[in-house]
Amino acid sequence: MKHYDIVIIGGSVAGSTLARELDSNQKILIVEKRDLRVEPSKLIKNCGGLIAPDAQKALAKFGLSMPKDILVSPQMFCVKSIDFDNNMTRDYQRHYINVDRELFDRWLFSLVPQSVDSSFKTRFRGFTHKDDRYIVELTKDGCRFEVSCDILVGADGANSKVKKSLHPTHTPQRYVSIQEWFKLPKPIHSFGAVFDSEVSDFYSWIIPKDEYVIFGSAIKEGEDIQKLHNLQKQKLKKYGFEFGKAIKKEGCYLLRPNSSQDIYLGENSIALIGEAASFISPTSAEGISYAMLSAKELAKAINTDSQNFMQLYNKNVKYLKKNIDKKMLKYPFMYNTTIRKMIFKLRVGAL
Repeated sequence: MKHYDIVIIGGSVAGSTLARELDSNQKILIVEKRDLRVEPSKLIKNCGGLIAPDAQKALAKFGLSMPKDILVSPQMFCVKSIDFDNNMTRDYQRHYINVDRELFDRWLFSLVPQSVDSSFKTRFRGFTHKDDRYIVELTKDGCRFEVSCDILVGADGANSKVKKSLHPTHTPQRYVSIQEWFKLPKPIHSFGAVFDSEVSDFYSWIIPKDEYVIFGSAIKEGEDIQKLHNLQKQKLKKYGFEFGKAIKKEGCYLLRPNSSQDIYLGENSIALIGEAASFISPTSAEGISYAMLSAKELAKAINTDSQNFMQLYNKNVKYLKKNIDKKMLKYPFMYNTTIRKMIFKLRVGAL
C-alpha cells in the first residue's frame, strides 16, 4: 500500500490551490473524479462561471493572471436584477469576469507541481483509522484500491463524502443548483439575477456564454426542483426571455451557511476546505475566493506544524468566518422583499 503525507480528495479550485501551496518536501496525492488533463469531460462543474470581485482579489493575492483562452464572450459590466415579488427591475454595475469554468479548473490544476501525484477518474469511498494513519479507500475504473496517509483533506464540495464519513449529521441548509444551456436566440447585454419567492428564497441567474445562454436556479432541497425551475422560465417570458429547448442540463448541491457557526473545518488530522467546510457566500453563492483562501490557510498551518495543524488552521481562517457573518448583514437588503422594494425604489447603487 502506497503511503502519502497528505491525500487531497478533490482537485478543483480548493484542492489544486492546497497542493500548490504545500511545501515541496511533502508527499501528496490528489484524487479527482474528473480527468483534468483532457477534454471534454462528462463531469462538468455545475457553475455559472463568473469570477466575482472577491475571487479576483484572491487570484491577485496569489499573483495569478488568467490566460485568455479561459475567457468567454461577452464580457459585460451590468447585472439586471429582476424582482418578481415587487414587479421591479434595476441595473447595477458589476465587474465579473466571464469564464469557461472547466478550462478555469484545468488551468489551476496545471499549476500544481509535477512532484504531486494525481489519480483522475477516481472516487473516494471512505476511510479507516489504523496505527496513527488513515487508510483511504478509492475506486478507479471499477477497481477498488487503498492508500494510506497522515493527513486527509476533503476538498470535494458541498456534497463532501469526506465530511459525511467524518460527521454525517453536520450540514447547513442545502439547495439544489440546477442550470440549463440554451442556444442564444438574440444578444444579451447584461447578466441576470432573478428574485422570486414563489420559486426560491435564494435566486436564479441568466449568463450568456459565447453562442449559448445559461439559465439556473438555486432551490431549497426538498422542494419540487424541476417544477419550480420551469415555472421561473415561464415567468421570465414577461421580460423577453424565450429559452427554447435545453441543449444540456446540470445539477449539484449548494450549501448556504446562516452564520460562521455553520463552518466545519474537520477534526483530528482530517481537514475540510472550500465548500466542503461550508465556506461559501450566503448571499451570492460565490465560493471560489473562499476555496482558494481556505486552502492557503490550511497549507500555511500544515507547513508550520504538521502535527498540530488543525489548531493553527482554526486560527488562520477566523477572518473568513467573520467575512461570512459580514455577508449575513447584507442578507436582508437582498432577500427581504420589503427592504428590497425600498432599495429598488430609492435606486440605491443602481445605474
